Amino acid sequence: MSKHKKYISFISYLDDAFPSLQQTIEFKTETLDESIKKVEDIYYQKYTNKNETTNIDKISCLLKSENPNKYKEPLLVEEMLYSYFTKNKFIPLITPKNSNPISITKKLITIEEANIDTLQDLLGMIDKYPLKDDIEYNINMESLHKVKPYLIRLQNMIGMKSLKKNIVDQILYFSQDLHKGGKGMSKGDYLHTVIYGPPGTGKTHVAKIIGKIFSKLGILKKGTFKKVTRSDLIAGYLGQTAIKTKDVIHECLDGVLFIDEAYSLGNSEKRDSFSKECIDTLCESLSNYKENLMVIIAGYESELNDCFFQFNKGLDSRFTWRFKIDDYDGKDLFNIFLKKIADYEWKADASLKEEWFVKNKPYFTFYGRDIEVLFSKTKIAHSRRVFCKSQEEKKVITIKDLDKGFELFMDNDEVKKRKDNETHKVMMSTLYV
Repeated sequence: MSKHKKYISFISYLDDAFPSLQQTIEFKTETLDESIKKVEDIYYQKYTNKNETTNIDKISCLLKSENPNKYKEPLLVEEMLYSYFTKNKFIPLITPKNSNPISITKKLITIEEANIDTLQDLLGMIDKYPLKDDIEYNINMESLHKVKPYLIRLQNMIGMKSLKKNIVDQILYFSQDLHKGGKGMSKGDYLHTVIYGPPGTGKTHVAKIIGKIFSKLGILKKGTFKKVTRSDLIAGYLGQTAIKTKDVIHECLDGVLFIDEAYSLGNSEKRDSFSKECIDTLCESLSNYKENLMVIIAGYESELNDCFFQFNKGLDSRFTWRFKIDDYDGKDLFNIFLKKIADYEWKADASLKEEWFVKNKPYFTFYGRDIEVLFSKTKIAHSRRVFCKSQEEKKVITIKDLDKGFELFMDNDEVKKRKDNETHKVMMSTLYV
């Protein structure tokens, strides 16, 4: 058994034996000490019926010495936990040895009705019905608890109200195994998904979250996520493109293949034999691997519909799930900026106002991507203002910092023209009303 498969086997074992450990390993805020201690404590309580705790100082020092700077990363914690517990024979991979599992009579709780319309509704239901060893539900709450960390990440993203609501539909459908159909039917619905939206709106991040959700639901076993462009799929000679495309697809089986700006594969300007070979191969694979491959494509709605889907008529019916990220308004941009300050563990001064972002919105045509650049420029301007100031002042962004940062952001000919271009578009659109 390979090293990677052993880790998967081990974590799968933990999921089955100790459902409450899921969030212990998933959250990056969980330290290695806390992860090990929780595993040990739950192990002792489950198999010895003793409320014991253990000394883990020696273990932690040993594990952290391997990589002291990255022990909070989820996969690394899994590797370390696997290494520690298998070496010390606390938790065998198949069944506990020399243990007397306690027989627990489970109480069945029937959830008769759950009014779930939004992502927040789904998170609320998950919190309302926790996983416990002595409780069993009439719905698959264990799967929902497994995806909770990723639902929280999605909920914390700014805007995307309609997309979040539609992803709830996707989760409820697949978590109930409704995609499998009845006996005698062809197995499985398509997993393939389209995310419509302009650059800088978080499409890649959303695609990664969707991939993680389907991995935790047990539908995509490996949880692989691979982002590709035209050059990753198309070769230099006819006949080689199909081979290259198939290799990428096989690499992504039981995971996600993400193609941003998929119209670059085939559109009105690139209707060549290479594009046709690539898209025909992709279209065939969408059906052949419909149960263990999710292809997510992203880009502008009109370009995808008019170019990519028109290149091969079989593509359209294979992408069942379609989500749209709406353009950000000034309030969204303001909230994104505030979130970046908070993520940096700094503070926003009260002088920062939503109106500033509403007024300057035409300059941020790439939305989140532009706000990332603006924040970087603002920090540079901020460093000049707080030179020789106190440590507290060094971590507070004010309107002066933002204005100076914006000046640096505007020091670009392309950016300067954006507002004029926006005005021109508005004027042209009114001529045809």
